[in-house]
Amino acid sequence: MQMCAEYCAQTGRFRILKDGVQLREWFPPNSWMAIASVAGARNWGTRPDSNELRALPENQMSLRNIG
Repeated sequence: MQMCAEYCAQTGRFRILKDGVQLREWFPPNSWMAIASVAGARNWGTRPDSNELRALPENQMSLRNIG
């Protein structure tokens, strides 16, 4: 199993994929709010750094493992 995330700085789209299959996809402003909600509001999710981008897929994976 391989998980990866893609963020497009030009469009603000954020996707989480598992084995090449899309699990989640957000577009602005939802992508910005999702990033800011798990990583803090330093830039309100609009210009995330690598740590902030890593926080959202980690959060989503932990939520998926709960149930």
